[in-house]
Amino acid sequence: MSNSLVTRTRRLAVPLLVVGCLLGGCSAGAGGDRSDGPPADGSEVASLRSPAATSGAPARSVEDQRPLIRLDATTDEIEALRKVWSECVAREGGPGYPDGRSVIWRESQQDPKAKLVRAACRAQEPEFFEERQKRTDNAAFRDNQRQWYQCAEKAGYRLTTPDEDGEFGITEVGPNGDFQSPKMTACRREAFSR
Repeated sequence: MSNSLVTRTRRLAVPLLVVGCLLGGCSAGAGGDRSDGPPADGSEVASLRSPAATSGAPARSVEDQRPLIRLDATTDEIEALRKVWSECVAREGGPGYPDGRSVIWRESQQDPKAKLVRAACRAQEPEFFEERQKRTDNAAFRDNQRQWYQCAEKAGYRLTTPDEDGEFGITEVGPNGDFQSPKMTACRREAFSR
């Protein structure tokens, strides 16, 4: 395998996991659609006119508003979260933007509208646990990546050398499978749940 391919594969480990899940049809996360009434725990979303919303509390960034895909999220939970995001993409993008996959693909093709559509729907775009951890606590992310790599290596995966953030790729899909395989998923959950 050429060095440039190994480097590209290594730097795309987490994004490939996200795109692979998108293309593989996984979806939704915690929460989902709560149209059936207030949450069972009694918490409710504050309206724009509520005292909580105007109490001077700092506004949350768009990135902090993104729904979190938990480590133990089921495919159905992930799909439910992605459905909300896809509906926003379709509404904001119109024809040619039926779902989240379409906006990611169009953005990768340098479509200027895609960047605007994705920005408009960013607060609804689900974020994997490790993506959020990398954004908010890079030191912990690096430690967990190192643990994930060690587990995957012990499980027999052929891996690229981790980069400075600990991200790695698979050099060859063998009998163990790829990043969505059961053993790799178990290693990921074990490493990031510590």
